[in-house]
Amino acid sequence: MATGIDASCSEGTTAKKQGAEDATDPARSWTYSAKRNTTYLVSLYKLVSSMAASSPSPALAVIGMEFGTQSKVLKLLPLSAYLLGYTVGPLIITPLADAFGRIRMLQMSNIIFVIFNLAAGFSRNNATLVTLRVLSGVGGCGALTLGGGILRDCWIKEERTRMISVYSLPAQLGPAIGPIMGAFISKYLSWRWTFWIVSVCSGTVQLVGFIFLRETRPGFIATSDGSHARMASKVAKDLKESFQRPLKILKLHAATQLLALYSAFAYGLTFLAIVSFHGVWSHHYSQPEDLGSLNFLALACGFVAGSLGIRPINEKIYAKLKTRDEKQEGHPEYRAPTLVIGALLVPAGLLLFGWTAQARVFPVVPDLGVFLYAAGIVVVLQFTNLYIVDIYEAQAASAMSAITVIRSLVGFGLPLFGPKLFEAPLEYGWGNSVLALIAMVIGWPLPLLIWRRGRRLRTRDAEYQV
Repeated sequence: MATGIDASCSEGTTAKKQGAEDATDPARSWTYSAKRNTTYLVSLYKLVSSMAASSPSPALAVIGMEFGTQSKVLKLLPLSAYLLGYTVGPLIITPLADAFGRIRMLQMSNIIFVIFNLAAGFSRNNATLVTLRVLSGVGGCGALTLGGGILRDCWIKEERTRMISVYSLPAQLGPAIGPIMGAFISKYLSWRWTFWIVSVCSGTVQLVGFIFLRETRPGFIATSDGSHARMASKVAKDLKESFQRPLKILKLHAATQLLALYSAFAYGLTFLAIVSFHGVWSHHYSQPEDLGSLNFLALACGFVAGSLGIRPINEKIYAKLKTRDEKQEGHPEYRAPTLVIGALLVPAGLLLFGWTAQARVFPVVPDLGVFLYAAGIVVVLQFTNLYIVDIYEAQAASAMSAITVIRSLVGFGLPLFGPKLFEAPLEYGWGNSVLALIAMVIGWPLPLLIWRRGRRLRTRDAEYQV
């Protein structure tokens, strides 16, 4: 079975053949507005799901008190449990999407999310709430898992930068908006309404999706208009292969492993911020819970600025390097210079936030640190999404599911155990310095490695059939 890596690494006629195949993909022949609207709708699914990940965070203390939970870790578990569902969902959703279509599975997984997220609001104990959060996470990961493949189906490489920036932003913007929404809802209504309101929002997006979304995956489009071409035995075989593919990609492909590690750390920082911010603003700065949650706007603004700011830079660098290429070909490694920006912003923002928060400097200054590392995080995640979609092409959904599993594991673990970094003797200054050091050790060599060795790694990875 040939992979998207083969196409990326081929030269001459192979590259032309791949381009010709791309031109005949049914979804790429849609009007620009149809492709754009598909991208926007998938991004909305992703936004609501990501908001659900963090919206209960301001009410965790209230939930723990109501359920009689004593352990600090168990009090945080209803938040992290959602991301545990993200680690399981991609391994189920991706193979089913390969057999039955991306859009159909996106909508089915979202229905699962709505049902279990709605039920979470009726929980009567911590165990029930955690279980329902895991199950809602399994359904909620649909847009994160399938979105990269849907965008690959719709857009050629030269068009992807802009649309990947649109698609990537909700995964970060949602967790930043969620705590603000959750703080006000839990104060003026009840913590249970944080689940119910998110379910209403997701149900609304689902209704719009039922009306306007069409299938994008070429193989499924080709067989869905006529008789049922797939026999039961073939579907079972496809499901088995598709289930194993993300694990094989993660096990065998060095390029994916490196990016999974770095992007997982960046993703985990978002959720570590979500659980630690309440301690900073409510206890350290003595701000009310609802007003303190407004500091998450610094996180949201950083994500938006990073997404909008890096897009034209990325497009300009990619186009310039492509014109310098002897064969006028674009390679995924031409996007590596933008990763340098993210690798610098993340540790700089962490250091500024940590030391100014510990010194109780005027809140705007630590908020500036939050803004900087949020901008860096979104640059890292957008680069990862673009690079993975470019090198895997038709198997982008499988590769992204592998990335999502690793990101979600880190996102699950960091909020549970990371807050100990900010306790004595490290506190906010040295605790964030440790995180900044990790960001530098992983992130600073990576752009150079991808630039100089990325193509060689992809060529070697292409030898492993997945």
